[in-house]
Amino acid sequence: MPESIPLFLAAVAVGCYIQTVTGFALGIFVLTVVTLTQVASIPVTATALNIMNLMLASVVVLPRLRQVNWRLVVLSLAGGLPAMALGVFALGYLDRNAEHLLHLLLGVIIFAAGAVMARRPHQRDTLSSPPAFIGAGALGGFFGGLFSISGPPVVYQFYRQPVPAATLRLTLVALFSLTSLGRLTVVSLHGDLTGDVLRTGLMSLPVVALVSWLGHRYPPPLSEPAMRRLVFLLLMLSGGAVTLLALL
Repeated sequence: MPESIPLFLAAVAVGCYIQTVTGFALGIFVLTVVTLTQVASIPVTATALNIMNLMLASVVVLPRLRQVNWRLVVLSLAGGLPAMALGVFALGYLDRNAEHLLHLLLGVIIFAAGAVMARRPHQRDTLSSPPAFIGAGALGGFFGGLFSISGPPVVYQFYRQPVPAATLRLTLVALFSLTSLGRLTVVSLHGDLTGDVLRTGLMSLPVVALVSWLGHRYPPPLSEPAMRRLVFLLLMLSGGAVTLLALL
């Protein structure tokens, strides 16, 4: 259980709102706060985030299932689920043997997420080939297994497609929720679905439900480029702080 519950829940609220309006960022902000303040461990937080993602999807995606591009979800999961299992085992090893490297990797991934959000990738005229989605899904799946942050490679791949932005956001949330369900299954089979994980995840669910509804009902009064610049700045500051902490 996080030692500073208000701080932890505030990070959940910020991350959840941004994920609702952009398609990703919940795990990034929660793990940044956890790493900088040490209010909880990375493995516990990463798994609790899976529970939060399932709640987020139930609020945002379930009422809009027909708007999800399920073909892109299936292709991404084909590469993401096997790689996600490898990421879970890598997390266990690094947490026991190289915690500083674990924090450094987290900082680098947050920087990558900021780069993805900095500007919209050049949009293609046609959909990418299936191997491109499988490859991006595999890379994102590995990072999702490590930190429950599968966003950067998958988001970049998705936002290059000639698909409406609203559909992309819903598809990303659906994809991340299914990846979270797979990760919870692997963690449970590995015996790491502990009481701390369940308490942390369940404690966060009311915040996730409320903020995700607010994010969908009341999007920010910002243009998409302005929103991207704001998130980019937050991610760069977060990634820089986590990386500096790891190096020191």
